[in-house]
Amino acid sequence: MKIIKEIEKSRLTEDGLKGIKGGATNPGDQCSEEVTYRSCGSIGNIHFNVVPYWFGTHFLKIAFMNKIDSKLSKRILLVAIICFSIVNISFAQTQIHVDERFELTSIVFRLTDDIAFVHSTPANYIADIDDYFSPYKNHELIEFVKKTIYSKSILDISLPVELASDIKITSDSIMWTNDWTPLFVQHDTLPVNRIWTRSEREEYLCLLNKFYKDTHFHKFYSSHADFYAAIESAFDSIISKIDTSWFLNFFGIPYQMDNIWLVPANGYHNFAIHRSDSNFCKYNNCALGGVLIDSIGNPYLHKNVFMVLIHEICHNYSNPMCAKYDTMFADICDTLFFKVSDKLKKSYYSLPSAILYEGTNRLCEFSYYVSQNIYNDIEIKEKIRTQIYDGFIWFEDMLRYMNVFYANREKYITFETFIPQLKLFLEQVVENMEHYYFPKYDMLIPRVVATYPAMNSVVETNLNEVRIQFSKPMQHLRGILKVDVEDVSFPPVVDWRSMYWENDYVYVIPLKEPLKQNTKYGLKITSDFADALDYFGAIPYDLIFETKPTNQHDDNKK
Repeated sequence: MKIIKEIEKSRLTEDGLKGIKGGATNPGDQCSEEVTYRSCGSIGNIHFNVVPYWFGTHFLKIAFMNKIDSKLSKRILLVAIICFSIVNISFAQTQIHVDERFELTSIVFRLTDDIAFVHSTPANYIADIDDYFSPYKNHELIEFVKKTIYSKSILDISLPVELASDIKITSDSIMWTNDWTPLFVQHDTLPVNRIWTRSEREEYLCLLNKFYKDTHFHKFYSSHADFYAAIESAFDSIISKIDTSWFLNFFGIPYQMDNIWLVPANGYHNFAIHRSDSNFCKYNNCALGGVLIDSIGNPYLHKNVFMVLIHEICHNYSNPMCAKYDTMFADICDTLFFKVSDKLKKSYYSLPSAILYEGTNRLCEFSYYVSQNIYNDIEIKEKIRTQIYDGFIWFEDMLRYMNVFYANREKYITFETFIPQLKLFLEQVVENMEHYYFPKYDMLIPRVVATYPAMNSVVETNLNEVRIQFSKPMQHLRGILKVDVEDVSFPPVVDWRSMYWENDYVYVIPLKEPLKQNTKYGLKITSDFADALDYFGAIPYDLIFETKPTNQHDDNKK
């Protein structure tokens, strides 16, 4: 009876199952391509693509509640037990690895010198990469990759890990994997100006083989085995914290994670990689960056790596779900993207579909945090501000709107059944964008509200400091730059160590010598250099002032 209680606790009742996948009432109807979260195998001559946890418990509930024939009941129980075993084996077989394929492709793209693929952490390892591979920057593979990525209308920062997941390295060569269907085969119909074509990927694979041999890549990879092992060891304690039961309760699909690839060569970038094979078996994977190095050279993982892990795991569930609603959300996504594209593109979200796919996934991620009480209220608010800064400026209200879902779980059995309500919510966002969301966003962004000297003012040559006052409490200003204006000089600051915060709002820049007469001076503050306490970058600001001419100064003295 414990099993029945568990299924009722998760609200996956017999009636509820009807709402999960298009109203199917026959338990056998649930075993479809849409729900193959992967336990593939066979019992006797019967091949099955999936046996989700809730599918097995539903069988058990029928056996107990409806007093089925004892022989049939025993068979059902046997099947269910085998199903549970298969699912549990799947959980236990999550592979956590610094994989040679991912280091290879990440390093290849780093050698293009494109800012999207060049990372500075982990510092010691990156230095090793640059020292070893700098002689190969003009390799024909690198030239091909540069030419190909710049020929596309959209720069896809996921390319290194997508390509890595679809290859395998053997003792003889690098080839496309047969573990699942490569992404370029699935996406052959997409416009060629957006993705790599099949012929481009085949040429890439040919040149990748040459690069691998020319650089003796495996030698480099093997020489860092201890470093990779330390990264893998650091991750072991993190994955054990995941509450796998939440995924069943929220998505109606059991937890599954096949591979977690730790990719130190890929900086802070993180990706979910969802694949399927010819038998419709699903494979959930993710590639994580965020590796750092301490003062004595030991690797460790960024403090937010657990948050990133949950985010990428959720993508494996939310992306297939969102794909079903592409058409329904197309118009609303286009409308919202037009209004906030400048903000989303800063975070490399270059398509309207990010409104649906990324916005929905972040909602799933935060639902996990709230249910697990992982973060306190202050931490949650900080993380919500990050979502707003990334361009999802309605996120706080959308998260609050999720209370409708939680209060009506009898109606909304799984999160997917609630998706149409999110479309109605986003339609209201459009209506309130100009008068509510944009002003609210503007208030969150720190800006310069006062300076000494004032903008375009005329000052004495004996000015001894510049003061910048912000609208919000700030955590640091990492530097100032020269303005890009002709005939404007940079003030004679002492050095960066002499600059200081007088309080949370005012930054003081001491000057080391008198200014020149009749001269324009200026300095620039950018969003990359000035952050508020809630991590919002300041609106860029150019301060320009000038000194008095000699005769004006003398007249004032008289």
